[in-house]
Amino acid sequence: MTYWHGKLMNDWANRWTQYWTDGSGNFVTSAMEDTGSLQSLTFLDNAGLVDINRVLVLRTGSNFTMQHAGISAAESLAGEKLKGGGYSAFIPAVEAAWKAGSPVVNELVNHWQQYEYQLPN
Repeated sequence: MTYWHGKLMNDWANRWTQYWTDGSGNFVTSAMEDTGSLQSLTFLDNAGLVDINRVLVLRTGSNFTMQHAGISAAESLAGEKLKGGGYSAFIPAVEAAWKAGSPVVNELVNHWQQYEYQLPN
């Protein structure tokens, strides 16, 4: 779990990605929160409190790990605060999550009698 921002740290992440994929992959986005969430849900599943097979992770991009051309990584991070206190792509990310996730939620809610005991195909 390493937080990074900027060209130097992106280069670091890409070197690790290439190492673990034998040179066939490239780092393109970060998803640090998913690991902790899924680990916690796995523990709850082991305790019989949730069903890990019913977990759906819906990710969208809400900020950048790379600064824009012509500014430093520190300036880029500082700029995130200037945009209303949120990430630079927060609103488009929320809209994308709604567009992708709402059909799934609607299907589950509208046909719960079918999915209560059976997972969707």
